Amino acid sequence: MAPAFAQDRIPAVLDCTGAFARDADERRLAQVFGAANVERADIPVGEGNTEPGTALFAKDPAKRIDILWHDAYARPNVVIIRNGSTWPVAVTGLDKPVAGGLTLLEIEAMNGKPFTLTGFGWDLGGYTSSWDGGRLDKPLGGCNLSVRFDHASDAPGDALDKVNGDVEFSSTDSAMREVKPVVVEIELGWPQ
Repeated sequence: MAPAFAQDRIPAVLDCTGAFARDADERRLAQVFGAANVERADIPVGEGNTEPGTALFAKDPAKRIDILWHDAYARPNVVIIRNGSTWPVAVTGLDKPVAGGLTLLEIEAMNGKPFTLTGFGWDLGGYTSSWDGGRLDKPLGGCNLSVRFDHASDAPGDALDKVNGDVEFSSTDSAMREVKPVVVEIELGWPQ
């Protein structure tokens, strides 16, 4: 029999252990987050497409977490904390977790060095493509961490033109810094 759900045991900070460990499944999510907070859903994956997965707190944008699986609702492929969700993610060796709303400069400081991200204005725009050997290479539990940035709504058009498109940029790029990116999505992934 599964252990009873305890509301006070929901983690305040996420990582790649416990509910989101490599061997996790929907049953474990129900144990940690409560069965009423776990539902199967079509998860948006870009270009208008969806894939079957699991949504935690599906009706609460501030708590929602989407999970895509390697197997039938087992072994997480990617855990997605979308824009508006307030879950932070712990990283080994850092006191402060990665969270939505952090700036490009704050993430670079946490990483301990510059990193690489994609240009804006396309489906995979604003994602980190490499931490370039920095501290954010592996969050607590050993999975892969990726964050997605969006530029400020008042970003200068000339700078934004320079950092748009399917191109990679260093976080130190002057035009990239000028558009003042902030974290809008966090992903934890387990390779096959």
